[in-house]
Amino acid sequence: MIAIAERATAQVPTKLYTRLSQKEKSKKIMKWIRFRDRKLRGKFEFLKHQDELGLAITLGSAAGMILFAGLYIAGIIPAWACIVANGVLASILHEVEHDLIHNLYYKDNLKIQNFMFWTVWIFRGNTVSPWYRRMIHTLHHKVSGHKEDIEERLIGNGMKFGLKRFITMMDGNMSFLFQSHTLRREAPKFKRSEITRSSWPYLVIYFHLWYNFLFINLFYIGNELLGKPVEVPAWLDTVRHLLNISAVVYTIPNWIRQTSIQVVSSNMHYYGDVKGLHEQTQVLNRWFLFPLHLFCFNFGSTHGIHHFVVNQPFYLRQAVAPFVHPAMKRYGIRFNDFGSIFRGNRLGKEQALTAA
Repeated sequence: MIAIAERATAQVPTKLYTRLSQKEKSKKIMKWIRFRDRKLRGKFEFLKHQDELGLAITLGSAAGMILFAGLYIAGIIPAWACIVANGVLASILHEVEHDLIHNLYYKDNLKIQNFMFWTVWIFRGNTVSPWYRRMIHTLHHKVSGHKEDIEERLIGNGMKFGLKRFITMMDGNMSFLFQSHTLRREAPKFKRSEITRSSWPYLVIYFHLWYNFLFINLFYIGNELLGKPVEVPAWLDTVRHLLNISAVVYTIPNWIRQTSIQVVSSNMHYYGDVKGLHEQTQVLNRWFLFPLHLFCFNFGSTHGIHHFVVNQPFYLRQAVAPFVHPAMKRYGIRFNDFGSIFRGNRLGKEQALTAA
């Protein structure tokens, strides 16, 4: 059936596609996504249990992070294995949170849904609360590519290429400091007080662990290089040991996960000259992006699909991607436009950009 559909589409002259409006092209892409989605749901019975699948994935990923942390602490696996495993599992939890934001699991049972929200937030501490993210992500779909898009602009979308943007993509606190004054002026729904409230408690706990880990280890390295001029007290050795454990099992995996998705997301979304759904995203799926995609669950390759059909769980989005990508390319969605980062994510040629 897939082969027949692909052959039928391939027989249509390319020039006919160019005659379609952007709205018509978007509708065509949606049909391809929904067609493949229906086929998969009809073929695999277990996909009908969407609520239960979401809960099982949540609990399984959280349990997996605890398991790998325990294996590392017990000395059974090396630090790098724990970091990679927990980073991947945390990226799955991020996808679950994203689905929950769109009410794809237990929309009629808020107790279970909120339990899942708390779980994904606890195990991915370097984010604002998922309830605040629901607001800014819903807004993102309404105003993607425009000044009001709080979610994307907070991670660097639309900024000039350079050190400031690089730091914005790497560190959430610096991003907030760099962007908040601009967003207060240009995005009416941006409220600094709301982000501050939405950071408690887990984002605050995470950054305390993260920055103390970095600063203490920098101190130890500097002290060693200078011939140990400072005598380190025993209690500081204990603190450093505990921070290093928390770094391996929690803070480093989540920093890698968050940085990976922020680099990919801020560069796959267009900004400024976006006129509609068809122009909001590109597809990033080159092989050398694998290290980033490993820790953001293939986000650059599949998130564009989500912009066309939002009510699809993340695992089905992955499953339909090989089938849908040819249609997206045929109907004019850009692939691997790496030059966009040098244009401040503009669709067109480089313009006079503001340091947003």
